[in-house]
Amino acid sequence: MYIFDHYALLYMIEEFPRIIAQNHWKSFECFCLDGTIISQKEAQKSMDNTAKEPASLDWSKNHAALFLQINGEEAQVLGEMMKKKEFDFFDKPQLVIRRTPEAIPFILCMAKVQKRIYVYRKSTNLEFLPRIMKICNQYGIAIMETQEWLTKINT
Repeated sequence: MYIFDHYALLYMIEEFPRIIAQNHWKSFECFCLDGTIISQKEAQKSMDNTAKEPASLDWSKNHAALFLQINGEEAQVLGEMMKKKEFDFFDKPQLVIRRTPEAIPFILCMAKVQKRIYVYRKSTNLEFLPRIMKICNQYGIAIMETQEWLTKINT
């Protein structure tokens, strides 16, 4: 079971060569529909704000059930992590200006509580990736890059 951040979802929707790798795309779509892949509501907002193609917005709306709110247990874990200032690196002016909360803290708390693998896109969040990796290691959150996930799903 997986939880995708918005960069990984945008890669799959906007950059992944569906025509060449139709089996991968079909697996991705099925996993989104059956709950194997989920994401978080803030990731949907971020995705909608950064999508390049209008079709991506349609995809996001048509797959709204994929984007979940955190539950009480996940909120408690998030609160504990916030007290420890685990996510203080997201408190940057350029992130605050966009007025959309960063989805990563929510996603990581969901991944921890639900024991899901966090799927990310390695060419994004480069500034924050070392800290994200450290948090994942510290809290026992499994992590996988999108290309690794694509290789794994059809083997």
